[in-house]
Amino acid sequence: MEILREIKDIRDAINSIDVSLQLLSTKGGSRRTTAFVSKKVMCQRLNIPSVTLDKLIHQGIASGGDTGLVEGIHYCKVDPNERNSSKFLFDPLVVIDSAWKNFKNV
Repeated sequence: MEILREIKDIRDAINSIDVSLQLLSTKGGSRRTTAFVSKKVMCQRLNIPSVTLDKLIHQGIASGGDTGLVEGIHYCKVDPNERNSSKFLFDPLVVIDSAWKNFKNV
């Protein structure tokens, strides 16, 4: 059982490092998304529970895209009929950039 926990910790660390490297590689000015990440990885990166990300998605839908997370900007659906947010792919660069702008009130 201990080995499974260690493997999970290693996997989580690698996912976090991967997101960090993606963010650093796009910081040079191109601002082009190089990869998308899962909901789980996005929540780990932002250090928020998954329900908070769901609330931000709902806020984006309810506001008509004015606030919250917006499909086509912050995330995309692999299947257009999919409603389970754990199946969505998130753009870490745009999500974190939007979070900082909101935090800074820019």
